[in-house]
Amino acid sequence: MKTGGKALRNNRCGGFTLVELLVVIAIIGLLIGLLLPAVQAARESARRSTCASKVKQLALGCHLHVDARRAFPVGQRQQLSTANSLYFSCGDGNGPAGLSPWFSDARSFITVLLPFMEHTAEYSRLDFTKDADDVPNRDVLKTHFAFADCPTNPQRNKAYGGWNGMTHYGGSVGTVGNQCWRVPAQNGMFSGVNVADKPGGFIPKDITDGLNNTIMVCEKLGYTPLDPVSGSPGFRECRLDPSTPNPPWWLVFGNNYGATVRMDQRVNRAVVSTSVGTAPNTPYSFHPGGLHVAYGDGAVQFVNETIADNVWDALSQRNDGSAVKYNP
Repeated sequence: MKTGGKALRNNRCGGFTLVELLVVIAIIGLLIGLLLPAVQAARESARRSTCASKVKQLALGCHLHVDARRAFPVGQRQQLSTANSLYFSCGDGNGPAGLSPWFSDARSFITVLLPFMEHTAEYSRLDFTKDADDVPNRDVLKTHFAFADCPTNPQRNKAYGGWNGMTHYGGSVGTVGNQCWRVPAQNGMFSGVNVADKPGGFIPKDITDGLNNTIMVCEKLGYTPLDPVSGSPGFRECRLDPSTPNPPWWLVFGNNYGATVRMDQRVNRAVVSTSVGTAPNTPYSFHPGGLHVAYGDGAVQFVNETIADNVWDALSQRNDGSAVKYNP
């Protein structure tokens, strides 16, 4: 009896068979496979929520700017050309003595908001009598500020040319013109440059379509992709590695140059050109299905990439006479 009992106990304490072990592994693998998409979706949901919060912060910063200075920020400020007052020195080779004719004077949609985004110390270090590429400006402008960073964007914390930190959000210049050249006809909430007719930026009453009907802040691509076709692996990479000595400044649009968004480009459409002013400030995000915008009244909305072109255009303009509402 004792011997038989001992043998029985030994049999019961035996390990799993190979088949049983393989079945358990297969079940665990299946469960992981089922859970992984849910985990990824939860992570993206958290990133999307964070992104929406940052868009909201920028919108509130714009309104704090209005409270303090009675106008919305300018989109971009360029040095006036001494050769022709009709132009700004964005690539025309002329500029005031001691200042580079090729860059802006360190004031843009992003930099003028720094005091309202808890970055007063950085803003106080800027010297607007010097070029953006000079000390101390370059050290501030190359910063990749957290409030301008979307956690879903694959290119983050980049500074090209040693002075232009990447941003993933920008102020809308509307459907007319670029972020750089002097275009008084620009119809967004921000002029591309500090144009003579609105030297301090637009004021609320200039938004004749209504603040709640006009996009103020929009997500943007922020960089020039290696491959201009969205969806390709190269689209998620910058054209040149940031370690390249003195890379061209147009690879990244951010704190100083290109702090705005060209709304004539469509939402999350394939970028068919990597020319200056087309790819980096295209309305684009890596959130599935669309991107975040903030309206002039501060309200934040997720806009589907299937939005009709005419609706997008109407929302992008401050003065086209429409009062279009977007209902996803």
